[in-house]
Amino acid sequence: MKRILPVLLLAFVVTIASAEEITFVSWNILNFPGSTGAIREPEFRTVLSTIGPDVVVAEEVLGTNGRDDFLDHVLNTLEPGAWAAGFFHDGYDTDRALFYRIGAVEVLDGGWLDTALRDIDWWLLRLPQSGETFRVYVMHLKASTGSDNEQKRLAEVTILRNNLDTLDASLPVLVAGDLNIYGASEPAYQKLLESGVGQLHDPIEQPGEWHDNASFAAIHTQSPRTSSFGGGATGGMDDRFDQILVTDDLLNDSGIELLPASYTAYGNDGAHFNTSLINGPNGVVPDSVAEAIHAASDHLPMIVTISAPVGTAVAGPVPVRETRLAAAPNPFNPSTRITFLLPESADGGPLSLLVYEPSGRRVRTLLEGPARAGEGDTAWDGTDDRGRPVSSGVYILRLLWNGGSQSGRLVLVR
Repeated sequence: MKRILPVLLLAFVVTIASAEEITFVSWNILNFPGSTGAIREPEFRTVLSTIGPDVVVAEEVLGTNGRDDFLDHVLNTLEPGAWAAGFFHDGYDTDRALFYRIGAVEVLDGGWLDTALRDIDWWLLRLPQSGETFRVYVMHLKASTGSDNEQKRLAEVTILRNNLDTLDASLPVLVAGDLNIYGASEPAYQKLLESGVGQLHDPIEQPGEWHDNASFAAIHTQSPRTSSFGGGATGGMDDRFDQILVTDDLLNDSGIELLPASYTAYGNDGAHFNTSLINGPNGVVPDSVAEAIHAASDHLPMIVTISAPVGTAVAGPVPVRETRLAAAPNPFNPSTRITFLLPESADGGPLSLLVYEPSGRRVRTLLEGPARAGEGDTAWDGTDDRGRPVSSGVYILRLLWNGGSQSGRLVLVR
């Protein structure tokens, strides 16, 4: 284990670090409400009740009626009076909407970028405790294969990049939505990641040709269906259409940041490549939730955690109280580096860092021994305690110390 000396806080007035966190969800909700909205509303509630989001951005919203129905019959039925909707632009074709838990964020501004197809919407959000602001863009790019459609996607994202490149370089930006991009070599994706002020990054660093590629089974987001009902795609889990990309300010470990370990295609256990999400048991969510995802939409919801430090001034020297657990890359192959930060209260007590299957079976003991306050790290090479490679899928990382614990998800892609 790497050892770094504990931080000693000796000033008369210091800051205790804590974090303000929100759960951000992006979901293509399949032409909502359409003719099946009332049937699908309970399914959306089932899924969202297990996620516990603070911000939800949605694609394929059908006008103001779709926005209002999702707000009233999904979110505020699930949590009465807790949710509001941000600025809404009723544009060409289907629309995008932003919903937020009242008090979790503040919506400062909103607008859109005109394109020849579906417009790109944006909102400026502030975290109320830390005061950190960031801008969110939501888009739904041109669908289908072929060079003509690839060029149309490129034209759409070029409008976005031109806008991003005019922003203050210190403003963090998150871009979410249904990109309809089949692989990282596509011109539109290359444009998004092109160097410049508005350069975007994949938080989990998974470039490749994602379509119909089992190597990326754990991060595919469409389609959880193989049977035709209520519209939408039916090809099984074989595309990484839905993504969340960010500018460097959300990945540089300074101020507000997206936690890469939280990046999740919700409901994808890596074991349903090219088949339905409900074909057999699901390894990461209860079967009832997998069934609700399957019934609600032809896309999986994408989840990330946004975190910002919140400081409280106090008198006198204080111990280090912040904790942290992270892994990168994640998803990973063949290995991932795990870093953690322990509070001074952990010093001298027992420490365990363990890897479990979602079923609860322990796979690997990574660390076990006396805890030391401060930072530490180790690696996992995707093997069990007997040195045997484990299969692709989602694993639970558990850090335990005297008086505390933290958990995270690891996704192994072979």
